[in-house]
Amino acid sequence: MKSIELAKEITATMSLRLPGTVGKIANKMRYIDARAPQFSKGRVIRPVIESKFEKIKAVGISSKNNHLQAFGGILYGAAALRQDLTIIGNKVVETFQDSRIDINDMNYLVNRQRLIWKEYLLVYTLLNELFSEPELPDIILIDLPLLVGRGEQSGQIENDDIAEEWAAVMDCMTSFWERHLSRIFPENPEGPMLVSISSRHFGAILNALREKGQDGTPEDIEIDTLELIKSDWDRMREAGIIRILKGMLRAGRRTSAYYYDALGRDALRAEPKIIADYGLIGCHAQIGIKTPIWQIETLGNREKGVWSSKDIDRLCSMIAYLTLYDNSQAMPLPLWYARRLVKMPKTVLISYLKETLRLLREQTIDAAWLEGIDELENRDQEL
Repeated sequence: MKSIELAKEITATMSLRLPGTVGKIANKMRYIDARAPQFSKGRVIRPVIESKFEKIKAVGISSKNNHLQAFGGILYGAAALRQDLTIIGNKVVETFQDSRIDINDMNYLVNRQRLIWKEYLLVYTLLNELFSEPELPDIILIDLPLLVGRGEQSGQIENDDIAEEWAAVMDCMTSFWERHLSRIFPENPEGPMLVSISSRHFGAILNALREKGQDGTPEDIEIDTLELIKSDWDRMREAGIIRILKGMLRAGRRTSAYYYDALGRDALRAEPKIIADYGLIGCHAQIGIKTPIWQIETLGNREKGVWSSKDIDRLCSMIAYLTLYDNSQAMPLPLWYARRLVKMPKTVLISYLKETLRLLREQTIDAAWLEGIDELENRDQEL
């Protein structure tokens, strides 16, 4: 048997496969380039309208969590930070900051999901406090999805501790929406826009238009483009739906908005139900040349909280106006500040762990519980 070194086998395989790989990718790119003008003409891809705002009060809320192994479980820390900015012209004239922290221990059961729940609890605590203030901002930006998705929920909810944590998160979120949904745009045309910015559901507009046609979006799409999506769907899937979207979007472009219920039941099989039942809409936008493609998610449906193209243009132009820098780490300014400033470093958890170990060694906690027990025993004897 002849011995063949792995390095030589890799080199030979790369040489054989490279021309075919290049040809396949080039063929898909040519297809995308050929279809891009049709999607732009059909208004699936739209420009982000550049607008000037005399004054914007914007709020960004970001969260983080961290953990380390300790005492047969994990010691966790979660933090959420709110950053307010008031911008007049091109100048920041007023700022405000608030934050919430949670540090404790938990067992290993579905700990990844539970750490996300801790973030949601802190973020919605800040939102509740924000909406108790007399003056609300024009736009509120968060970097968590508005709904807790199916992947972040637990299959072990029957466990008492886990069920209690989940109930606390749902109570906080549901209470917020029950009290304040009517105050948020578009339910209140004068209210603030509450928007989640993330990187999810790439290609959603194409899926929504294929499934529901014109009913999948609040914006007008050319009928020829709708028919093209349906007739060319297999070819589009072969080219890659995500690759098509990324190939069509350029700096200063966005997709038409899409309804979440057009993406199938899984998109809205999330909590809290008050918002899942109300409905969400979203779109994807690329603000700058180097900025990532963002998913912009907010409230709305065909019947409740109806959006017009003008409203969506205003939302996207406000986000573009707040995005001052063009780089891969850029975000709208208040959310950028919040993400930079919110921290839960492991050094904090290590210090917390050391202090916990010190108190356990010194039995300080036990001593505090036992304080006064002698006096209580003497009283019992007197009686």
